Amino acid sequence: MTEIYPLVAGRHGRFFVNRNDTYVGQSIRRYGEWSEPEIALFSQIVRPGDVVVEAGANIGSHTVWFSSQVGNAGSVYAFEPARHTFQLLCANLVANACLNVVALQQAVGAEVTELDFPVLDPNQSWNFGGASMKKSWTTVTERVAATTLDAMDLERVDFIKADVEGFETELLAGAAGIIAKHRPVAYIEINTAQVRDWAIAFFESKGYSCWYYITPMFSPENWLADPQDIFNDYSFDMLCVPDERFSMTGLTRAAVDDGVVRYLEQQMVWATQPWQAARVLRAAD
Repeated sequence: MTEIYPLVAGRHGRFFVNRNDTYVGQSIRRYGEWSEPEIALFSQIVRPGDVVVEAGANIGSHTVWFSSQVGNAGSVYAFEPARHTFQLLCANLVANACLNVVALQQAVGAEVTELDFPVLDPNQSWNFGGASMKKSWTTVTERVAATTLDAMDLERVDFIKADVEGFETELLAGAAGIIAKHRPVAYIEINTAQVRDWAIAFFESKGYSCWYYITPMFSPENWLADPQDIFNDYSFDMLCVPDERFSMTGLTRAAVDDGVVRYLEQQMVWATQPWQAARVLRAAD
């Protein structure tokens, strides 16, 4: 019988992955990493002692890196509502001794409630990270707890990463207080024009600027030196920084309905500066 959850070595640690996962799991098995250009950006922002909130932590491919980066003086709050994916997240936190991570099997949205979340069969081929209340991939669901970042009432937040498959607007609506109080940097997936434009308006009203960060899922310099691009796909995200604390060079600034990224029926078309040029500048530096 084929082992469904092999343990593989990667650039940032050891990871149990689902052999049937067509995206994050497959990337770690083939390349020893997932979305490394994002970590290249995060490394310019996250410092030892920081508090990171990661909504949509998946199996922890970035959580483990965050844990190491913030060190013993920092902490990471990792949210993952999908039960089987959450089990892998916890296994990977144990495998890499991530003692500064609080893992929560919860969705993050606009209110404290319970939601019906899809259950994807681990024995079938899926993009498990794509599970979402916005997509009807399966009729099988289960109730999961949902919270808001404001309800967490954290004493400090330095960085928020939200990859929640279209639920980003709800997450931000439930985080207005914590963003106003702590002024964290935020990294938001923008897979629809509605999410992008809502997020830009939200952050600009709070004295932030937003910047496109569009990166390939495949890196020729991957840890296992595999030359084959099995994805031929990109991640569409946006970095949102408080203007009084940070400035940016090398990226294209985002504006509502700016035409820089166009969301067409079958594809996305963009004209932004390359991710490699991104430089995050701190006001205090």
